[in-house]
Amino acid sequence: MRVGVVSDVHNNAEALSYALDSLRGCELILSLGDLVSQYRATPEILSLARDAQLTGIVGNHEKTILAPCGTPVRSRLAADDLNYLVALPHGREMEIDGRKLSISHGAPWDDPDDMGCEYVFESDTAKMKRLAATPADIVLIGHTHFGMLLRAGGKLLLNPGSCGEARDAARRLSFAELDFAAGKATVYEIRHGSPPEPMLIEEF
Repeated sequence: MRVGVVSDVHNNAEALSYALDSLRGCELILSLGDLVSQYRATPEILSLARDAQLTGIVGNHEKTILAPCGTPVRSRLAADDLNYLVALPHGREMEIDGRKLSISHGAPWDDPDDMGCEYVFESDTAKMKRLAATPADIVLIGHTHFGMLLRAGGKLLLNPGSCGEARDAARRLSFAELDFAAGKATVYEIRHGSPPEPMLIEEF
């Protein structure tokens, strides 16, 4: 089974379309939150997500829209778009080909009732140890806008980076793919007009 992973799209329909086209051979595509932005949720991005049947979760930006302070944004959304956001869970756990996945936006230990999400960077040893202790074989997180792919504590830790708002020094947009048959995970850089370029590769 092949699984695509996108995160932190922030209404970037062009980049999401590129990623979806590159992941068209995947049986499942996961969205790790922040598909939209806290002050704007475009109908185009929500239509793309629904049409692609993205399996998503809320990020801190969706949480803000769904909170009382997000009333102005919600009032401009069509019913189908609002219902899509309302139905997104805080996180997910699933099993694929005998491997347990933990899927979060910020960190698996984030409070579902808090609009904020924790940043987990590879350089933060304490948080990485806590992430590696998550009871799962594959731990997926987003929120930082930085790609991360490594093995720790006998499991795979993956952040696909941002598919919409680059923040790393090289200004790279990215997404990821998990190939369960090959036992390989890859984070790809989006290169408009060209095929995606592998940034990080890890076996699992």
